[in-house]
Amino acid sequence: MDLIRLEDVEFAYGGRPVLRGVNLAVPENVVTVLVGPSGSGKSTILRLIAGFETPSRGRLSIGDQIVSTGHRVFQAPESRGVAMVFQDLALWAHMSVGQTLEFVLGRAVARQERRRRITETLTALGLDGRLEARPGELSGGERQRLALARALVTRPRILLMDEPLANLDPPLRVALLDEIRNLRQRFPLTILYVTHNQHETFGLGDHAAVLHEGRIEQAGSPRALYERPRTAFVASFLGRCALLPGTLHDGHVETALGVLSGAEDRAAQGAVSVVIRPEDVLVDSDGPFGGRVESATCLGGAFETAITGPGWRLWALTRDEPTPGSSVRFAVKKPAIVHP
Repeated sequence: MDLIRLEDVEFAYGGRPVLRGVNLAVPENVVTVLVGPSGSGKSTILRLIAGFETPSRGRLSIGDQIVSTGHRVFQAPESRGVAMVFQDLALWAHMSVGQTLEFVLGRAVARQERRRRITETLTALGLDGRLEARPGELSGGERQRLALARALVTRPRILLMDEPLANLDPPLRVALLDEIRNLRQRFPLTILYVTHNQHETFGLGDHAAVLHEGRIEQAGSPRALYERPRTAFVASFLGRCALLPGTLHDGHVETALGVLSGAEDRAAQGAVSVVIRPEDVLVDSDGPFGGRVESATCLGGAFETAITGPGWRLWALTRDEPTPGSSVRFAVKKPAIVHP
């Protein structure tokens, strides 16, 4: 079931278009990742859902209720069941952890219920021993958890997260990704998470949508977007790949590399691009294709090896470090095809 729906949504800042006819369905009780480059409209979508902005055209619904339209139908942010975690966290330096959560809940929540929620939330996030600490006394990870606690203590239906881990070092980022992933086991939540980081997309998302220049290029499971991209932009943004121009005919593609077979769309014909990722290239002395090693980059457990030939370059994963300038034979798995 879809909890959030954007239908033909457009938005502009000072006359400059930011969103251009966005249609997006966000499933309930899963993590949906909005991924794309800076300026593609990701944060603007969060602000529209939160109620901080209103679309200039189109309709936004939460559940079975229209909350915002270009005709100014508008539901106040505090009535939407939405909480947001910002990239800069925006913590209140003069308030302790306990004071922050008390302030967010306010007198509208009975004292006993406030205490129960605060205790439950801080325990779930590992902050139960830091009730009196202020943000300046917390580590980077603890400040991140406080920002999460401030959002979760209100018990929202929807949690919006705008690149919250962008400023953390890699080990802490990985640890907090695990915590965010586990939040749904403790709280009934639909999470919409914004990032430009492909590793966060694959490590966190049950569902994902790729944005480019204010439009949704493709939506689906992260794995489907990676393995079956519909556009060259989606293919290249979600990981290293070679895009070889070619001509498709009866499931075979003629490229500068040679003829590649196994394309799934046998009905399509004409000009296409072939998506070849490093894991699709199998280095084998009996392989049908040949090239020359241009360079090799150590990735830890493997080398990402650039192989070139007349009019093409692609990458392969090899266990051993090859010698630049040496010849290599290889095969290519069934290619993904994107159309112009």
